Amino acid sequence: MSKKRADLKVVESDQKSDGRRQRSQRSRQKILEAMWALMLDGDMDPSAADIAEKAGVGLRSVFRHFEDMDAIHREMVLVAEADVTPLFMKPFVAQDWKGQLLEMAPRTAELWDRIRVPHTVGEIRRFRSNVLMDDYKRSRLKELASVKAVLPADISDYETVLLSLDTILCFSTVRRLREDRNMSLKETKKVMTHMVQALIKDIA
Repeated sequence: MSKKRADLKVVESDQKSDGRRQRSQRSRQKILEAMWALMLDGDMDPSAADIAEKAGVGLRSVFRHFEDMDAIHREMVLVAEADVTPLFMKPFVAQDWKGQLLEMAPRTAELWDRIRVPHTVGEIRRFRSNVLMDDYKRSRLKELASVKAVLPADISDYETVLLSLDTILCFSTVRRLREDRNMSLKETKKVMTHMVQALIKDIA
């Protein structure tokens, strides 16, 4: 997992304060890494006590850095999303919209697969948290916006095609193929590309 860059600049003249800040940042990172490791081991909803034990910090330290468990989950998703932003923003090779949509299929599969674990946890917990529900809706709008940015608005039956592509190129599809169907990432990319190709091939 990539580290989240601190917002505050280091004040070189205050070495003690800087040292405390660095220790605090390390503790925060250890907590996030511990939660990540627990989720990868199959515990999709680890307790604060389990996270503290895994991170080697006190339980009070967990809640000194994070207001509550939802705050840890939200931070985890934000860190993961920041890690895949370069892939999301990567320019297309194809110049035409059909070629770009075909590029989006494997790219989307790889992007969502890389943050599948924390995002799945967020989906599970969103019904208990307004903050996580807002994050979930934001991610879904981002998915739709990425398709809108490529799909020409003047094609016939635009809304139907748009929502069909949104359904193909979404996190839920990647998770279903990877987890429910136990498909490899390579197979998932192939299936998603096939669906996009079948949908757009006869559109003028």
